[in-house]
Order: sequence, then structure tokens, then C-alpha cells
Amino acid sequence: MKDLNSAPGSTSFSAFWNELCAYTRQGLAALRAMSWPMLLACCLGLAFLITILPLAIMLFALVMLLRWASNSDDMGTDTDTKAANSSQSPQ
Repeated sequence: MKDLNSAPGSTSFSAFWNELCAYTRQGLAALRAMSWPMLLACCLGLAFLITILPLAIMLFALVMLLRWASNSDDMGTDTDTKAANSSQSPQ
């Protein structure tokens, strides 16, 4: 007998799972078809994307943040210095 009260989302989850399994099978078939040098190149490229690229982006953002913070601090001292110099009377 067919279940009339199936859980909501069960059909979409099973479709997602079937597609994920199909993509996994395709990926494994592609890995089996690759030569050893090509497999090494793919592993090195994946390692670069996972580790080095995010590290470089994070360090760039950190340096830009530090430069922005140091520039905003300098702007306040420049204004105070100019105001102090203009308030002194020439002798």
C-alpha cells in the first residue's frame, strides 16, 4: 500500500542523495581514468585552492585593515596639529 502521509522533503532529499551519488561516481570514474602525473597535478591544485589561496586572501584583508586603522588614527592627529599651529600667534 502506498504511504499517503510521507515525510515532507523526503522526495527532495532522496533526489538530492541520488544526484550526489551520481556525481561521486562520475568523479571517481574521472580519477580512475587519469594518469599519475595528472592526478598529482590535480591534487596540488586542490591543495593550493584549499590552503594557500584563502591564507593569502586573509593576510591581504588583515594588512588592508591595519593600514585603514593606522590611517584613520593619523588623520585625527593631523587635524589636532593643524589646529594647534593655527591657534598660536606669530611672534
